[in-house]
Amino acid sequence: MQAPLVVTSLLGHSHVDMALLCLGSLLAHAAEPVRLRLHDDGTLTGEDRARLAEGLAEPEIVARGDAEERLAEHLAARPATRELRRTNPLGLKLVDAAVLGAEERLLFCDTDVLFFRPFSGLWGAEGETVFLHDTQHAYSVRSWQVLREPRLRLAGFVNTGIVGFPRAAYDADLLEWFLAHPAYHRTPVWVEQTAWALLGARHGCRFVDPSRVRLPGERFTPPEGLVALHFVTPRRALLPLYAGWARAAAGAEPVALTTVPAPGCPWWSLAAAELKRRLGS
Repeated sequence: MQAPLVVTSLLGHSHVDMALLCLGSLLAHAAEPVRLRLHDDGTLTGEDRARLAEGLAEPEIVARGDAEERLAEHLAARPATRELRRTNPLGLKLVDAAVLGAEERLLFCDTDVLFFRPFSGLWGAEGETVFLHDTQHAYSVRSWQVLREPRLRLAGFVNTGIVGFPRAAYDADLLEWFLAHPAYHRTPVWVEQTAWALLGARHGCRFVDPSRVRLPGERFTPPEGLVALHFVTPRRALLPLYAGWARAAAGAEPVALTTVPAPGCPWWSLAAAELKRRLGS
């Protein structure tokens, strides 16, 4: 019997309903056996845990306090990493999920990724670094900083709704260096994603097929041919419109997902993205 893939996610009380829908669709459509590991951001209630146990096949739930105890030694010499984890909820995704697992690779799925049909190969091949393809360089650094600092070498268009990352390639010291520079945190909500793009660029990273797994557009369109959509915050209001499609292709032949190489993010490409956002287009 094939050992289950351990898939990690992060959630709190306000996202329990969304997690039941989206992670439930992951369990329903994954061709490989999956066991969930959920990191509690510290807000889950006893009722939340009971609902998650019933709806998501008894997932492992990692309490925030327990994680802090297990991370104490790791964080002792990394004050910037410790501070990010304390102040930014996504710090638990960047630190706890990556450091605490015993598996060779972190396999992560956000609670706002909805699956529509059976699939295999979402996280690529063993040893690969895999992310989703974003529609922009959603990063917390600026183009002139990338131009001036050679160590700010980023993969382009990284979206961390899906992460496949070899733990041996996780460079905690590079992460600490990046987080210790407040000037690189100009857009706090994108710090975690920028850090993954930095870590991934050192290893060489890939995207799960963007024609099959991507972000939704501005309006509802039937997800025909798609395996999944990642409902990032600006598109979150569309999620209820797609919920009914989560079981539409149940029982179909699984789609064997492939990956494609991710480009780099040179300063001029980041500058173009900044200009586009400034112009509102």
